[in-house]
Amino acid sequence: MKKIFENNKLLRFFILLLCLVTVPALLQNCSKKNLDVTNPNALPVTAFWKTKGDAEKGLVACYGPLTSIQGWGRMLGAILTIQRGDDVNPFPSTGVQDAGTFLSTPVDGRVGEGWGELNAIVARANAVIFNVPNISMDAAEKARILGEAYFMRGLGHFYLVNLWGNIPLILKPIEAVNDLFISQSPQADVWASIIADFKDAQSRLPDTWDANNIGRATWGAATAMLGKSDLFTQKWADAATEFKKIIDKPALYKLVPNYQDNFLEATNNNAESIWELQYQSTPTGNWGTSGTANPLRGQAWEADVAPVGYTSQGTTTVNQWVFNLFMEQKTKDNKIDPRAYATINWDYPGAKVYQDDFQKALNGANRNKIWVRKYLNYDRTSSLTPGSWGYANNNRRMIRLADVLLMYAEAKNEAGSADATAYGAINSVRARANMPDITPGLGQAAFRVAVRRERALELSLEGDRVLDLLRWGTMADVFIAHPEYRSNSGGVFVKGKHEYLPIPQNDISANPKIKQNPGYQ
Repeated sequence: MKKIFENNKLLRFFILLLCLVTVPALLQNCSKKNLDVTNPNALPVTAFWKTKGDAEKGLVACYGPLTSIQGWGRMLGAILTIQRGDDVNPFPSTGVQDAGTFLSTPVDGRVGEGWGELNAIVARANAVIFNVPNISMDAAEKARILGEAYFMRGLGHFYLVNLWGNIPLILKPIEAVNDLFISQSPQADVWASIIADFKDAQSRLPDTWDANNIGRATWGAATAMLGKSDLFTQKWADAATEFKKIIDKPALYKLVPNYQDNFLEATNNNAESIWELQYQSTPTGNWGTSGTANPLRGQAWEADVAPVGYTSQGTTTVNQWVFNLFMEQKTKDNKIDPRAYATINWDYPGAKVYQDDFQKALNGANRNKIWVRKYLNYDRTSSLTPGSWGYANNNRRMIRLADVLLMYAEAKNEAGSADATAYGAINSVRARANMPDITPGLGQAAFRVAVRRERALELSLEGDRVLDLLRWGTMADVFIAHPEYRSNSGGVFVKGKHEYLPIPQNDISANPKIKQNPGYQ
């Protein structure tokens, strides 16, 4: 997948593609004849979507927002996801970390950037889905391209509805001025569309790709996201069925022996990874969206979670409850859960902060705090060396088998009661860390506690914690009961408001049919 983005000419083409999808169509529908002029610098819509090459170029554009600085390169990578969970405690940084300190407003630039990139994915996927069926080309190739587009549209809507809650459901290209004025849709309708898109993608996508195309959507990625969408909408039995399809393919996916291999550059695209973002070291990239030439595509969000003194940003600590959870149980040979060392950093013998000894790197109160370890690139001397936001390229594992196993166990339990396969799923995750099996014969409520506890141990600091709290309906209760989870900033969670981010003011101003989320008016 990296090679797809290496050609700057192709990236410049994406900008032109966005223009041909939107601007020419709008101009054609203007009523004033003096505005009805031909732009000599833009191709007409009819000049594109003719060949297999056009279809592929349009599809590649859908992937562009994933690793931009405004996408999972940084904003969606940490500021709008990781920093909003109860596992972390962000320091205040006005205009940067407001989402995590509950200070975001409708004019928050970081919120607008994440919203914009996700909507760009949806718009580009719609263009592919609408136009590719009319292209004369190999049927199998056409089906695969459409499958990827359906996956990307489902993915865009999945994160939009989880982060913003109340969103327009856009399922076709914008062709006329009136198409821009669309109301928000009921969440049930959005979820139905997401599930339909992932089902369509699942039926069309291959199991694997060759080395030059790693990072494209696969059958496994579509199946995992379909199961996840079923889980989020409490279709427990359907979710379990989809997750089981992945579990039953050990030739495709298996837990890697070393837990930390899921977060290192040297072990990108390992056997546990179902789908991951292919970061690319771009130290000379530009600070722009996926529609600009040569955007930064490195793992830039590291600077937002690295320890104090090793970043120029506001940074964050890890809340004490996460540390305590790791210390509650020992391994079968009476050691600390090895996932702790790969997830968090604290003052223990031999601890490092990047290439420095922990006790020399941090002093005073900072030495007693818990810091982030997961996904940090310890081959460097700090989060921004050698001085570029686009340097690091340890991939973001968006979906991995351990997550699927735990979601399967959860779905089985919520569907009735945990059977032997549910116990087997959660215990296989624990076995990789040499942790003892959970107590057998638990009731539904007790098993629910166990699987939620395991999700924190296995998945903390990976960006899904805020989504878990939201879907469990516990987000407000957790933050209101524990104001210390935002002690670094003094941020105060407001129930009925901070579950979702504000709709960007630009969209509210441009479209009178869009209504602001509660509490942000």
